[in-house]
Order: sequence, then C-alpha cells, then structure tokens
Amino acid sequence: MSDSPASSWPLAGARPGQIVVIARWSPGPGDRETILTALAELVVASRAEPGCLGYQAFHPEGTDRGDIVLMERYADHPALDAHRDSDHFRSLALERILPLLQDREVVVTIVA
Repeated sequence: MSDSPASSWPLAGARPGQIVVIARWSPGPGDRETILTALAELVVASRAEPGCLGYQAFHPEGTDRGDIVLMERYADHPALDAHRDSDHFRSLALERILPLLQDREVVVTIVA
C-alpha cells in the first residue's frame, strides 16, 4: 500500500497552525497483512474527512518485516478530534489494528 510517487506528499502545502501526525506502527508476528488490509480502508475513509488535508501510509513492500509509518495532516485540532472520534477510526484503528501491534509511537505537532 505504499503510495506511488505520483501521490501527493501529505505535507505538501502545509501551513502554520495545521496539525501533523506521524505514527510508527510495528506489526506483531504474522499480523502484517491483516493490518495492511484494515489500513487500506482507514486511509480511504480518513482522506474523505473534511478536515483531513493529507493521509499516507509507507511500508516496505514484499516483506513481513519493517514498520508502517503514517503521515497525516489536518486543518486544525477540531479536525484531528473529529478524525479520532469517527466511526471508521474507532472500528478500524482502535478495534482492528491496534490490538495487533507489537509497538507504536505517535507524534502530534503543529506546523509553525
């Protein structure tokens, strides 16, 4: 699911005050394909949110190893809150993906 180079960089055009989320997910043994399937749904649903300005997943192709990195950009904190309160975030990220992760790190920052 690594987006092609033709896809727009999620931080392109970032402006002061926008919210950027960078997440690193380490899949548990044998769970990578299940995570990637749910993640594909999460990416599509998240990109459709009115306040989402960029949402892209990066991961090594053709291997069962390596972390998944998400780059997300939102118009403001209310847009990020709406994302985290959405049905698709709850059902896909919280209920299906997070239980399968060995480790994760999330950084939230504001574009200066």
